[in-house]
Amino acid sequence: MQRTDIKTWHDDIAKKSKLDLETTQSVLSRYSIKPIITPAIPQRLRILSLAFTGEKQGKLSGPIKFDWSGLTPGVHAIVSDDNFMGKTTLMKLMKMGLSGSSGPQKDIEGWFHTLLLRFALDEEVFETRLEDFLNRRGSLVNLKGGKERVLGTFDGGDAFKATMEAFFLSRLGLHSTRMVTNRGGKEVVQEHGWPWLASIMSIDPDPEDVFGGLRGMSVGGMPSYLMRMFVGLPWVGTHTDIKAALKSIEMENARSDQASQRNQSTSRDRLKELEGQRAVLQTKLTGPSDLDVFDAKEKDAMLRLSKVSEEIQALIATRAELADNLSAANEAVTHAIRARHSFDESKQAGTVFRLLRPEYCPSCDEVFTDDYREEKQRHHDCIVCGRKEKEDDDDDGASAEYRERLLAEENAAKLVSKKLKSALTKVSVDADTKNSERNAIESELREVQVAMRNAQSMASLWREALKLDAQMEEVRRLINNAPEVSNPDKVVLEAADKVTQGLFSESQKDVFAEVAKLATDFAQSFGMKTLERLEFSGARLKVFKSGTSTPFGECTPGEKTRLKIACNLAMIQVSERRGVGRHPGLLFIDSPGAAEAKDENVAQIIVGLAGLQSVLPGVQVFFTCINNDAILTHVPCENVRKSWEDGYMW
Repeated sequence: MQRTDIKTWHDDIAKKSKLDLETTQSVLSRYSIKPIITPAIPQRLRILSLAFTGEKQGKLSGPIKFDWSGLTPGVHAIVSDDNFMGKTTLMKLMKMGLSGSSGPQKDIEGWFHTLLLRFALDEEVFETRLEDFLNRRGSLVNLKGGKERVLGTFDGGDAFKATMEAFFLSRLGLHSTRMVTNRGGKEVVQEHGWPWLASIMSIDPDPEDVFGGLRGMSVGGMPSYLMRMFVGLPWVGTHTDIKAALKSIEMENARSDQASQRNQSTSRDRLKELEGQRAVLQTKLTGPSDLDVFDAKEKDAMLRLSKVSEEIQALIATRAELADNLSAANEAVTHAIRARHSFDESKQAGTVFRLLRPEYCPSCDEVFTDDYREEKQRHHDCIVCGRKEKEDDDDDGASAEYRERLLAEENAAKLVSKKLKSALTKVSVDADTKNSERNAIESELREVQVAMRNAQSMASLWREALKLDAQMEEVRRLINNAPEVSNPDKVVLEAADKVTQGLFSESQKDVFAEVAKLATDFAQSFGMKTLERLEFSGARLKVFKSGTSTPFGECTPGEKTRLKIACNLAMIQVSERRGVGRHPGLLFIDSPGAAEAKDENVAQIIVGLAGLQSVLPGVQVFFTCINNDAILTHVPCENVRKSWEDGYMW
C-alpha cells in the first residue's frame, strides 16, 4: 500500500471494520478524521528578548524594570548566588509569553505591570505584549518588513491563552487532544491544547516523564500522545486524531456503562429485597393450612377448657367448705381442751380447799369452835354452807369417768380436725393441678386461634407470593439479558486505528531507535558514565546501566534530569537529520543541580550542553542554577544573566 494512497486507506478501514465504504467514510468525516500524509517540517522557536516593568511591594519595595535582549541560539544561563532570587520567575515569564498560561507565583503577580516577549519562528519575528499584566490585556503582533501586524488581541486570561494556542497550533501543525483522567473516582474528559503541548519544552527537577513537563499528567497515555505528536511522521497526526475520537467514544461508553452498572446494581438490590420478602412469606406458607382442622382443635380445646373450669369451680367450693369445717373442728378441739382443763383445775381447787381449816364464816363472820368443826366433819357436812358432802370413793369414781369422757371428746375433735386438714390439702393440690391444666389448654387455644387466623389469610398470602414470583422473574430477566449495544463508530475508529498505525509504525520504531541511540550519547556526555544504552518501548524508556535494566521512573532524580534533556535533544537532532518533526527546539531547564550533591555533577550537564552549537546550531536552551565558576566557564559571558548587586535577578 502506498502511504499517499488515501483511497486504499479508506478501503482497508472498511474491510477491517466489516462495514461498507460509505459508512466508514461517514464516521471518519463526523469525527473530523482526515488523512494527514504530509510530514511536519521542523520549525525553530527561540526567544529574542524579554522585558517587563512593575513595582515591588513589602520589604522589597522599589520599581521593576527588566530588559534582556540580544538572545541567540545556544545555551543561556540564569544564575544567582542564592535560591529564591527570581531565576525561576524569569523562566516562567518567558513560558507565559509563549503559552498564555501560568505565570509568576500568586503572591508577587500584582507586582508586574507590563510584559514584552519577542520571539522568532524560523526567521519570522513576533511579540507578545501585555499592556495590563494583572488583567492579561494585550496583543500578539507580527513584525515583518518594518511593519507591525496584529494577529490577535485579548482581554483576560482565557482570551490570552486562546490567542496563543490558536497561533502555535496553526504554525507548528499541532492538534489539541482530549484526555480521560480520574478525579475522585470519576472519569473526567479534559481538552489539552497548547499549554500541555508546550510542556515538551520544560524540564523540571526530578521529572516524571521523558517528554512533557506538567506534573500529574502521566495518565491516559499522555506521554505517548506527545511522542507521536512531535515525531511528525506522515499519518501520525491522523492517528492522534483517531485516538482522541476513540477516547471520546470510550468516555461516552464509560458513562453508559456506569449508568448500566447502576441499573444492574439497582436491579440486584431489588431482587435481593424481593427474595427476602418471598422467603418471609414461604415460612408462613409452610405446614398445615386446613381451616377445618384448626376449627376442630379449637372446639376440642374449648370443651376441655370448659370441663376443667367446672372441675376447678367444684374444687374451689369444696376447698371453701372444708376450710369452714376445719375452722369449726379447730374450735371444737379448743373447746374440749378448755373443758378438760377446767375440770382438772376445779378438782384440784376442791382438794386444796378441803385442806383448809377456816376459823370463821366468810359470809357472817361466825367463829367456828373445834367441837362444831368435828361435828360437821363427822357428818360430812360443809363447815361453811352446811351442804352434805359426798363420799370420797364415789366422788373419785364419778370424776374419773367424767374426765375420761372429756378426754374422748377432745381426741374425737382432734381427729376430725386432722382429717379435715388432710382433705383440704388434697383439694388445694388438685385445684393447683387443674389450674395448670387450664393454663396449658388456654395457651393451646391461643395457638390454635393464631393458626386459624393465618389459615384464613393463606389465600391472600399465596396471591402475594405469586405476585412476588412474577416480579422476581422480571428483575432476573433484566439482569441476565442486559442488551449489548453495538457502536459502529467505535468499530470503524478501532479499524482506522490499526490500519493507520500500520502506515507509520515501522518508521516510528526507526525514529525512536535513532532517538535512543543519540540520547545515549548525550546522556553519557552529561556524566552518566555507567550508561550502556537506552531503549524505547512505546513511551516507556528502559535504561541499561551497570549490567541491569532500569525503568526511567526508578532512576535517581539527577539521572532522570540528564536522561530527559538527552532524549529531547536527541528528538530535535533526529528531526534535523530527517527533516521531519514538530519539536520547536527550545528548552527550559529549571535548576538541573537541585538533585545533585556536587557542583561538578552539574558542570557535567553544562559541558554536554555547551557542545550543542556544533550539532544543533538552531537550538536554544535556558537553564537556572546557583552561581558557580565551574559551570559558567562553559557558557559564553554574553549568554549569562546574573543577579543584581542586591542578589535579586530583577
